[in-house]
Amino acid sequence: MTHLQQSKKEIAALAPAITGVNRRIFENPELNFKERFAADHLCAALAAEGFSVRRGKGKLATAFEASWSGNRKSPVIAILAEYDALPNLGHACGHNMIAAAAFGAAVAVKRILGKKCGALKVIGTPGEEGGGGKLYMIKEGWFKGVDAAIMVHPANHTRTVARMLAVMELEFHYYGKASHAAAHPELGINALDAVIMLFNSINAMRQQTPNFSRVHGIVTHGGDAPNIIPEYAAAKFFVRGITMKDFGYMLEKVTACAKGAATATGCKLKVVKNHMAYQPFEPNRTMGKVFARHIAALGVKDSGIAENEEIGSSDIGNLSQVVPALHPEFAVSEPHIVNHSREFLKAVVSKSGEAAMMKAASALSATVCDLFTDPALVSAVRAEFARFKASR
Repeated sequence: MTHLQQSKKEIAALAPAITGVNRRIFENPELNFKERFAADHLCAALAAEGFSVRRGKGKLATAFEASWSGNRKSPVIAILAEYDALPNLGHACGHNMIAAAAFGAAVAVKRILGKKCGALKVIGTPGEEGGGGKLYMIKEGWFKGVDAAIMVHPANHTRTVARMLAVMELEFHYYGKASHAAAHPELGINALDAVIMLFNSINAMRQQTPNFSRVHGIVTHGGDAPNIIPEYAAAKFFVRGITMKDFGYMLEKVTACAKGAATATGCKLKVVKNHMAYQPFEPNRTMGKVFARHIAALGVKDSGIAENEEIGSSDIGNLSQVVPALHPEFAVSEPHIVNHSREFLKAVVSKSGEAAMMKAASALSATVCDLFTDPALVSAVRAEFARFKASR
C-alpha cells in the first residue's frame, strides 16, 4: 500500500477521535494565549497515543510539543496545530479543524511508520489570531533543528501553495489645541483635520503602491464634541506587503503621510508601532507538490486561485523565514462563505466540512510519511529553502 492509501485507512479508523477533538475544541472557544482547554485536550489525546508531551510556560503556557521518535533521529518534521478562537465569533476561522487534523495526521504517521519514523513533533502554537505566538516560540527555540513544518487550514477554497503578506499595526496619535469651534476657531489646532488628511494622503498614495500591498485603517478617536476643536485624534492602520522590501516601502510611505498631515495642520504626532510584526509567508513549493499530488488523488480539486490572490497574514510567515514551511488550505464551505463569518462558523462542524478535513488530514499524513522515508525529498526541501534564504 502507498503512504496515501495507508493514511486514508488510518484516518478513517481515527475518524471518531478526530471529530471528537474538532467538536470539543469548537464547543470551548478560547482567545489567544488562553487556550487551556484546547491545549490540555490535545496533549491528553496525544499522550494516550504514546507521544511524549512538553508544555510551555509563562506567556506560552498554552504551547506544547508532543514528540515521537522511531529508530532514526532525523529528519525532524513538525506538524503544527493552532487552536485559538476569535472574539465574539468563536472558531469562525476553523482553528479547531487545524488542531484536529494535526492530531489525526500525527497519530496516523506514527501508526504507519512506527520505528521507521524519524523525529515526529506536533507543535501546538497558541495565539495566531493577533497574538504572534509563533514569534515568541521562534525566539525561545521551539523550532530549532526542525527540517520542515507543515499544517492545514480550512477555507472556502482548496489551494496548496499560497503567499501571505507581512503586516504591522501602526497607531497615529495627533495632538492639537482645543478651542470654541464657533466663537474662536482660529485659536485652535484641529487634530481631527490631521487624521482626515492622513486618510486622504494614504488614499492618494494607493496608485503608487507595489502589487499586493495593502493599507487599511480606522479612526479610533475623532474628538469629544462638535463645538470643540479636537485637541486629540487618533487612527490605527494595518500596513502590508508581499515581500520585506515592499513592506518596508509601505511603512516608510504611510509614516511619511502621517508626518505630512502633522506638518500641514500644526499638530504634534506620536507614532506607535506594534512590535508584533508578521513577516511574509514563503511556501516551500517542493513540499507543496507532494501535498498537491496526494490531495488530488483523494478527489479534491484545486480551486485554481493563484498563490498571490486572496491573501491575508499569519505568524507562520515568520516561521517560514527560519524553517521550510507549508500551509495548504482545504475547502469546507462554498466560495461565497468566507473565514471570520458566522456562516463559516457553521461549516467547520458540518458533516461536509469534517469530511473535507479527513481528506486534508490524510494528505497531510501521507506527505509527512514521504518526508520521513525519502531522503532525496528532504534534500530538495532543504535546497529550496537555502535558495530562498540566499535570495533575501
